Amino acid sequence: MKWNPEAFAALAARHGGEVLQHQQPLRSARQGAAHFGIAMAQTAPTLIIDADGDIFACILSGARDGVDWDKLAQTLGRSQARLADRRRVREITGCDAGAVPLLGLDLPCAMDLLLLAHDFVYGGAGDPLRTLKISPHALAELNRVSLWYE
Repeated sequence: MKWNPEAFAALAARHGGEVLQHQQPLRSARQGAAHFGIAMAQTAPTLIIDADGDIFACILSGARDGVDWDKLAQTLGRSQARLADRRRVREITGCDAGAVPLLGLDLPCAMDLLLLAHDFVYGGAGDPLRTLKISPHALAELNRVSLWYE
């Protein structure tokens, strides 16, 4: 499914989300947390994962110090997991890695349980100059999350 910014913004708004614009790209969870004055644990990057040839969206808390790839593969029920390369991310999502949206990808989705501790989380909105602020519960529902990373 290719990226549609208007449909994304409308979907987010219907579920209490807000697309926030900023002047400079936020290239890391640390930059995002500093920019919005939030805890690292509220940042929620969407990673596109290749797990034994199957593609997943994985939304992790910025509070984690990197990805435990063995644990993620186990969560996904696969023998191995890795980041999809930038070309493949663009091909699958219509967006660049680092700006992958939190919603609307129509991919199987795993989400970090740590995110549920917050009223709002912040992550990709399909454009490096936009960030989505949304309830993690709405995020889980909209993405039909069935796999939880602990």
